[in-house]
Amino acid sequence: MAEPLPAFVQRHSADWKALEAMLDRQRHGKLALDELFALERLYRKTSADLATAQTHYAGTDVQRFLNQLAAKGYGAIYRARPDRKAALKDFFAKGFPEAVRETLPYTGVAAALMVLGVIVGATTVLLEPTGAALLVPDHLLDLIHRRELWTDRALEANTPSEMATQIFTNNLRVTISAFALGITGGIGTVLLLVFNGLHLGAVMAACGRECLGFGLARFLLAHGPVELSVIAITGGGGLVIGHALIEPGERPRGEVLRERSSVAVRLLLGCAPFLTGIGVVEGFVSPGTLFWWPVKAVVGAALGAAFWLYVLRAGRSTAKR
Repeated sequence: MAEPLPAFVQRHSADWKALEAMLDRQRHGKLALDELFALERLYRKTSADLATAQTHYAGTDVQRFLNQLAAKGYGAIYRARPDRKAALKDFFAKGFPEAVRETLPYTGVAAALMVLGVIVGATTVLLEPTGAALLVPDHLLDLIHRRELWTDRALEANTPSEMATQIFTNNLRVTISAFALGITGGIGTVLLLVFNGLHLGAVMAACGRECLGFGLARFLLAHGPVELSVIAITGGGGLVIGHALIEPGERPRGEVLRERSSVAVRLLLGCAPFLTGIGVVEGFVSPGTLFWWPVKAVVGAALGAAFWLYVLRAGRSTAKR
């Protein structure tokens, strides 16, 4: 004969509460390794209690509660392992492009800051040539004054693979810095973007004054569109974080920062493979005279168009369905 329902609940409720607490900690990633055996033991006891409740207390709230609790335990213990390849594929098919589209206004501001820097840097050197000493590194300025492009001599000192590795490392440093400096309220990101623009504009103007402008443009043609796009996107990610800190709206600042930071991190992670690829282009295609400059122009235009077509279109059909 079955015991009264209140007595059954009183005898087993402590185990049910312990299982609920463990499942909650497991869901938040706070379950200790040595608690896994206890979790499985409590799940099996709860499953046995559910069988008893289905036999003697069917249709009661206790039976329904145990059914839900056992289902949660089963899902936590026997859930399928995550498919990392599928998750990675989904990230680049939908997650990264969606993050880029969501933050396009910030990317536009980042690009405008770099353009502003280019204009100021170029104007400074063109109007006052001595200003190049402040904006262009000394070793580059010496080569420019001798009317020698360092890009033409790069392959003499390094193999293409070594050059690609160095370029990737430098680009990664710039993009991570542009992203991470968003924690300064975006001020550091703004200064970094403007400074990089100043440096590029000053170098371009100094090369132009020494009749090296076409040679520098020839070097930038193949990799420039994608490289500058990636810097603008990750810089936009830094501005996203900075905006969340400065203007969180009516919601708590910490909550908005966590939400916007997850979007910004997707931008940074998604840009990493493109940095690697464009580093290869910059190491093997951009320098030297192996490739005729119209070929470099076609490569750069095709890569830039393909990159923006991807980030603007990928995942849209899935979202509509």
